[in-house]
Amino acid sequence: MRRGQIWTLLRGSAQHRVLVISNDEYNAVDELAIWALTVVRDTPHPNHLAVPLTDEDPLGGAFVRIHGVVQILDRTGLRDNHGFVSHPTMRRVEDEIREFLELP
Repeated sequence: MRRGQIWTLLRGSAQHRVLVISNDEYNAVDELAIWALTVVRDTPHPNHLAVPLTDEDPLGGAFVRIHGVVQILDRTGLRDNHGFVSHPTMRRVEDEIREFLELP
């Protein structure tokens, strides 16, 4: 699991798409949780922070929900690797996270 990858996450009978946001060094430690954001197909509410995925990204046309933080403790729930988002998309995600958390 690497930063910038979109995966399918299985939790019980539910299936979700997530974008890994924790860094690769942290993700390499099996005992630590992976941090991700949910990826959804529905157009977000105007008050929600979201980054659209472009045609250059896996799942183009979907949205990364900045407020949809997911902690993944059980890595066996990560199934399909859909690939990496583009660098411009990851930069937009980072910018929106900074805005969400009011970081410089």
